[in-house]
Amino acid sequence: MADLTVLFDGSCTLCRASADRVRRFDSRGRIELLDLHDPLAARRFPQVNREEAMKWMQAVDRQGRISTGAEAWARIGSLLPGWNLLAWILLAPGIRWLAARIYAWIARNRYRWNRTICEDGSCSLHVEKGPSPRS
Repeated sequence: MADLTVLFDGSCTLCRASADRVRRFDSRGRIELLDLHDPLAARRFPQVNREEAMKWMQAVDRQGRISTGAEAWARIGSLLPGWNLLAWILLAPGIRWLAARIYAWIARNRYRWNRTICEDGSCSLHVEKGPSPRS
């Protein structure tokens, strides 16, 4: 069993590229990458809110604790050879706040950058149409 299972949006080219990058660096097999759209994801991780997972990458450790977004990237970095510095930086006070904001911006806009797979308009379902009513 992997130390960390990362649930990612397999319909997103940016997310798939990030998952492929993690696979290349994970020489010890400590991280399992699982497409959120795989039916196995919901069965294995019922504690993960699918709507939230579609917004932010989720990482689940062996104890079932969930890390989200930039914090999930810090958890990934802590397990990959040579990435410990990234993990430390992402969790440093001040930078943690900034990293969360940058991650949120990228996550919100990732479907805007998938134009080649979104010609049928399906990605527009995930693109925010201006400020939310609660803003």
